[in-house]
Amino acid sequence: MAKLRLFANLREIAGTSKLYVPSETVGGVIEAASEKFGPDFRRGVETSRVWVNGETAALDDPVADEDEVVLIPPVSGGSQPATTFSAVDLIGFAPLAVAVVAILANTQGQEIWAAALVLIAAVWAVDLGSVFNARGREFATLAVVVTAAGSAMAAHVAGGAGYALSLVLAVAVGLGWAVAFPQYRRVDVVTPPLMVALFAGLGTASLVLARSAHTPEAQAVDVFLVSVIAAVVAGAVVERIPPLPLLDPFSVTALGAVLSAVAAALVWDLDVVAYLLVGLGIAVALLAGRGISSMLRTGRSALTERPPGTLVALDGIALAAAIYYPLLLLVL
Repeated sequence: MAKLRLFANLREIAGTSKLYVPSETVGGVIEAASEKFGPDFRRGVETSRVWVNGETAALDDPVADEDEVVLIPPVSGGSQPATTFSAVDLIGFAPLAVAVVAILANTQGQEIWAAALVLIAAVWAVDLGSVFNARGREFATLAVVVTAAGSAMAAHVAGGAGYALSLVLAVAVGLGWAVAFPQYRRVDVVTPPLMVALFAGLGTASLVLARSAHTPEAQAVDVFLVSVIAAVVAGAVVERIPPLPLLDPFSVTALGAVLSAVAAALVWDLDVVAYLLVGLGIAVALLAGRGISSMLRTGRSALTERPPGTLVALDGIALAAAIYYPLLLLVL
């Protein structure tokens, strides 16, 4: 019998996180579970993503006795009554909480700012790790956290050279983790956390440096936060409303990043042309991050589908953060 693993509201409805179902196809496994757990479960399945042994699967794919079928519904999905407010619903506010933490930390000293960046990197790594674990894949979450913390210290101590050191640190920690722990030695296992560690390390060092004496503009981080938050929110709003002519989440995200960077520059009396270029760089990074997010979280490139996970927006923001400091040095 194939093993069926359930997450979020499907697990709550079924009252279990896993069960064994006799069937020869993925669709048969899901249908048998739907008949067992009722209409609420079936409605939740309709919006869920399906994996078999860590790879995306179709309903007519065959399954064997040792195969693992995984169902993951959207974080805010499900069929619970509107009057209930579960832990699953609360998780949906995580991106807002991250934004609030970043904004508040930016008003504090450099040590608090650096600590907040490491915390955000850690939460992001945990979110990615949960997606990989749901697919039955290993992910070195702690290696990402160690890289982010080390990069923050390197940037604080070594200044601009700390940015280059964070690159070396990410590679050293990622490969060292594979040497120390045998389960991470396969190329397909070590590569994703190594890439995430690079983004987390470079992004943390970059934003620490952007608030230091090594950056000519005191409001550089303020502009970054305004640009990425406005762009992500605008893209998310368009993604959730009925389709409109000439509007799609990608173009709105890019336009939001550029316009908000320019607006912030005008408010703080900064170089508008320079921050127009900065906004363009952030826009490109956010869009490229969406493609990277799809490959990391689903194992394939599907830009029209929202990847699974709670902090998907941080995938693109991490890439934007990673290039932000060198971008500032280039245009200012």
